[in-house]
Amino acid sequence: MASPVVGLLTDFGTKDYFVPAVKAVILSINPEVRIIDITHEVEAFAIRQAAFLLSAVAPYFPDGAIFLVVVDPGVGSSRRILVARGKRHFFVGPDNGVLSASLEAEGIQEVRELRAEKYFLSPCSRTFEARDKMAPVVGWLARGVPPEEFGPLVSSWEKIRFPSARFSSRAVSGEILSVDRFGNLITNIPGTEFEEWLKERRVQDIRLDVGRVSRRAKYGESFFSVEPRNLALVAGSSGYLEVAAGEASAAKILKAQAGARIKIRAHRGK
Repeated sequence: MASPVVGLLTDFGTKDYFVPAVKAVILSINPEVRIIDITHEVEAFAIRQAAFLLSAVAPYFPDGAIFLVVVDPGVGSSRRILVARGKRHFFVGPDNGVLSASLEAEGIQEVRELRAEKYFLSPCSRTFEARDKMAPVVGWLARGVPPEEFGPLVSSWEKIRFPSARFSSRAVSGEILSVDRFGNLITNIPGTEFEEWLKERRVQDIRLDVGRVSRRAKYGESFFSVEPRNLALVAGSSGYLEVAAGEASAAKILKAQAGARIKIRAHRGK
């Protein structure tokens, strides 16, 4: 690729120098790279949230794109750094499961452990490996250096398994995977499966239970259909069911955050 695309996803935020430093290293190695900021607002250390966000966006990147994902509570420890190749994209990040869902969805070609110190910055900080180890590898990958240059193949790595939603005759149970900037709660409940579940029932009332908070909701086909400050269930663009509030934050109303369990109870009509 003449102008390789790099997708950058971190929990660094934008207040400090971390993101610009990572970008600067990549661009110093390959100035032709186009860097897309997926987000830097992942909750600190929220590996599962980052894994979900990556899986939601990776399919829409062009072939050959390189993802650098840094949500890394184990920085400076013995945890490995992975350089992986899927059927369409390359992935670089810590071996803590953050890459696993996207790799498996795409199809894995090879996974390697980053060991080639000649590609690292010197001196190399133990507290900023994203800048000193991962970013240089991304830059050299974008220059055409093959993955085998960076380290040996590995046969196993950490994996994240998102829990499956549970459907029963009267309720659906799931987990909140992420909260977007509008306060919408993105769950692990497949939207189309939930729609089918609803169609099989004559529903008079839907109630949401999140922790100790219980509120009434309705099903809506779009965010526009949600009345102000009322709660609604909407099949979102990620393919999962979302809890939204009309012109308000569902997360604040339900006092909910990523990782919380959610239960949707439906009452049948007579």
